[in-house]
Amino acid sequence: MLQSALRPVVAGRLVMLSLLTCCVLMSSLIAITLRTSWGFAPLLGAALLYGIFRWPVAVIGVILFVAPFLPLPLLSLKLYGTQGVQALSASKEVGLLAAALVLGRRQRLSLQTMDWVMLALIVWATSLSMMLSIPSMWIGLKDDFGFVISYLVGRAISLDRLWVKVGLWIAGIVAALALLEFFVLGIGPRILLMNLRDPVELTSFKADFFGGFRASSTLGGPLEFGGFCAIVLLIFASFYRQLPKKYWLLGALVFLGLLSSATRMAALGLVLGCMYIAVRTNEKLRFAALLFVFAISVAGVMLPLMGLEGFLKATLSGEDSSLSSHSLSIREKSAYVLTHPLGSGAGTVGPRAAARDPNSLEVESGYLLFGMEYGWLGFFLFLAFCGWMLFHLARDESNFGVAACSVLIAMLTMLTFTPIHMEFGLNSWAWVIIGSGLRPRSLTTT
Repeated sequence: MLQSALRPVVAGRLVMLSLLTCCVLMSSLIAITLRTSWGFAPLLGAALLYGIFRWPVAVIGVILFVAPFLPLPLLSLKLYGTQGVQALSASKEVGLLAAALVLGRRQRLSLQTMDWVMLALIVWATSLSMMLSIPSMWIGLKDDFGFVISYLVGRAISLDRLWVKVGLWIAGIVAALALLEFFVLGIGPRILLMNLRDPVELTSFKADFFGGFRASSTLGGPLEFGGFCAIVLLIFASFYRQLPKKYWLLGALVFLGLLSSATRMAALGLVLGCMYIAVRTNEKLRFAALLFVFAISVAGVMLPLMGLEGFLKATLSGEDSSLSSHSLSIREKSAYVLTHPLGSGAGTVGPRAAARDPNSLEVESGYLLFGMEYGWLGFFLFLAFCGWMLFHLARDESNFGVAACSVLIAMLTMLTFTPIHMEFGLNSWAWVIIGSGLRPRSLTTT
């Protein structure tokens, strides 16, 4: 009887093995005949889809844990003209979205108010862009709403402290690479990888009253890396009571990484997020004491050692040119939003649009970018989405709820100064933790 029961299983495995062998042979034949590696694309796509449906959580984990290491290699390959980089880059978002949909369907998750608001914004943005006949509409929509995929992943996946521990180790490695870049290697490796001839081209890596180059590790730039360090530190601050003492070393590495990025908006987001954590956990005195100790040690020891004391003084006195640049950009682009109630459509505003079309408008605020592209309705829908999330998370007292709200505060702060929502390396972590805080209490691990 046992042999009879095993026969269907063995037969099924033989059929699957035969199909796999046929697929490999056919892909190899196509690749050899056409002399291109694209012949293996269907096979790899089928394997990815099978993996997503079979192990969606594992697929999400792999993508999230390699996400901080991807921006620089992908950017380098793109600048060198390597074929297929765009498809390779988009595959991570496709994998996350498919895995989120699989998990959401299995758990029968229902849409909440903020989900309907975001869906309305996406529908309005798509409809408006189609009416305006924007050539780069689809890539513009992907840039603007890519963060929603990570948000959906957070809504669907059940996180626990193991994810936090592994994430801190990954972030510690990223921060260690940044310190190696800042103190030892300098900007040379990045210039080589990005196929540049003159360091002057890396304007975003410079800062007034600082003679060196800001660190960005494996991420796309200092702003993205600084924001990444800030959200990791907020997650650490929310869970440090449940973590072994050795994780304080990782937190210190990430904090030094934040300093090496010389990113004011990330530091401001970190301070505001920590203030929220201190209030929610009734540790205001401890926060004040730690802030005082950190301020003394950073201003008196770390910044002089890193050559950033002039940068700090210019920031406090308002002499830094980027501060006036932010202020001027916000005023000018606010006037543009007021005079363009319908906006200009997806892919027409922002740094990525400017890289495709030199006539595109630049903007230094994520909020104003939505207003400039999608008009008054798009601006208010995005504000409603962010405001509703903040209101909902502020009532959650669990560890993940406090962490999610503090990260959201930091992200909303950084969005005031730059359209940081376009950077996958940062948003893949930030919006997953934000989405996890919005899960129903019965599904959320504390």
